[in-house]
Amino acid sequence: MDSLKIIFENIRSKKLDAALKLCEDNVNEGNEYIINNFKGVIYTLLNKQNQAEEFFQKSHVLNDKFEDPLKNLYLINIKKKNFTDAIKFGEKLCKLNSKNDLYFYQLAYAYELSNHNLLAIENYEICINLNGQSKIKALNNIGTLYLRNNKAKISLKFFLTAYEINKNNKLIINNILLNYIKLKDEINSDKFFLIAKSLDDQDIGFIYNEAQYYILKQKFNDAIDILIKNKEKLRFLILLIDLYFNMGNFKDGETLLDEIKNDVKKDINFYNYFAIRSLRNGNFEEGWKFYESRGSKITGYLKNLKNWNGENLENKSIVVFNEQGIGDALQFSKYVYSLSKIAKEVCFVVNNNIKDLFKTTLDNIKIQTRDNFINNNFDFKISLGSLIKHFYLEKYDKHDFLINVNQNEISKWKNKLDLSKPNVGLVWTGSFFGPNQPFRSIQLKNINKILKLDINYYCLQNEIWESDKEYFDKNRIYDFGKYNLAEIVSIIKNLDLVISVDTAILHISSILNKETWGIFNIYPDWRWGALDKLNPYSSLTKINQTKFNQWEDVTDKIYQKLKDKFELN
Repeated sequence: MDSLKIIFENIRSKKLDAALKLCEDNVNEGNEYIINNFKGVIYTLLNKQNQAEEFFQKSHVLNDKFEDPLKNLYLINIKKKNFTDAIKFGEKLCKLNSKNDLYFYQLAYAYELSNHNLLAIENYEICINLNGQSKIKALNNIGTLYLRNNKAKISLKFFLTAYEINKNNKLIINNILLNYIKLKDEINSDKFFLIAKSLDDQDIGFIYNEAQYYILKQKFNDAIDILIKNKEKLRFLILLIDLYFNMGNFKDGETLLDEIKNDVKKDINFYNYFAIRSLRNGNFEEGWKFYESRGSKITGYLKNLKNWNGENLENKSIVVFNEQGIGDALQFSKYVYSLSKIAKEVCFVVNNNIKDLFKTTLDNIKIQTRDNFINNNFDFKISLGSLIKHFYLEKYDKHDFLINVNQNEISKWKNKLDLSKPNVGLVWTGSFFGPNQPFRSIQLKNINKILKLDINYYCLQNEIWESDKEYFDKNRIYDFGKYNLAEIVSIIKNLDLVISVDTAILHISSILNKETWGIFNIYPDWRWGALDKLNPYSSLTKINQTKFNQWEDVTDKIYQKLKDKFELN
């Protein structure tokens, strides 16, 4: 047996001292790069990462075509969370061996960890197309990425492809089940629930999905039983608190919060719960304190700029960035107006998907997107949500100053609507992945009574439950959800009324001063609580659920209000 094989066998047998001595005794000009890689492996096993990295680097310098040190350097940097260097070594491996599916999987994984999701997806797809042993893992990871970004239908395609390859993979099956639960597809949820249960009903991933499955099926007590049994696990505890509050069971929800009050540092979500509780109850001072905890989500953005905490802004510039959803950007944009009255220059940074909703420039306010943002050496920065605590006491109703309304577009849409009947915009569910789903949403079967009235209904949402599709053909419901938000603005301006659950459309319609009826569940978002008394939308009428999971009273109120408004028989 040659010396290199002997060294390898000693390493494999964990005879590290002997292996290291053999390395020192058997180095020569021809094998130096291999010996250095061996030394790196030995020091890795000895948990001496710095020395290990040095030897791997030496090996790579001596022979830049040798793959082993690159593989090891990649793994070291992943462990160190140095994803930039991990990507560098991953890219080198892919160039050296473009047929190795594992290399593309690892590169994609490094991109994913560094939040470069598009590049992660691109490399996962290369891995998948190579049809190697990493294919199922890549299919799962790319599916998970799409799922995190609320693209459940795209996500599902990847999970189902993986399922066809291996129908006994628990992780894949549970991800498929989760997808169908999120999509409110009860038929396929039932199918994969039984499949997942038959494979391993003690798998923690299945147990978590089981609780969500029971919520979908409205078997809330069964879900609570599961969550209580597993509440020592963080995600179960979070879901349990959510469920209690959404059911209107404030006593048990707050009891849980109080139990963990001294240990909230375990997860930032709990700060959010404390914030919401305080804000809903009108305890703003405490609420804003907890609410600021979400700042950890944005610390990497414009990190070199000073946070604004109420300092004098005369002759100063400030950038405001929206780190939350569309509804937040719309409702709280009025505070940007407040800020503009005391600052020399304000830049409002919004997500790309809503930029067309806002006027490009107004007075000293400029609208930019994250992708095209230019840091012009601003004096301060602040998140949009953080503006609230500085201006929430102002008593004006200034909502529409930033919204872009195109009169030509309004006229165009007016010609497309049937004006012979009342025209009502309708939104019965928000994003499948939005907060507090499914509690704040309604199925069309629960409001079928109002659909029978002699009214044209215009669906303004872009996601529709499978169970709701049959109502489109049976009633005068026109699908306008395919249009972008800027077009939706013009459509709404031509409607007689908008009826919406708590979504971005509710905010858009209210901001446009269109008569809007908002439908709220028994535990609405905090902004419809005590804060709402200070800053309501003047065009919004709230219709609240009075009993958990019961929509009959809400439907009856809407039915009668519609008959009265439009003088219907």
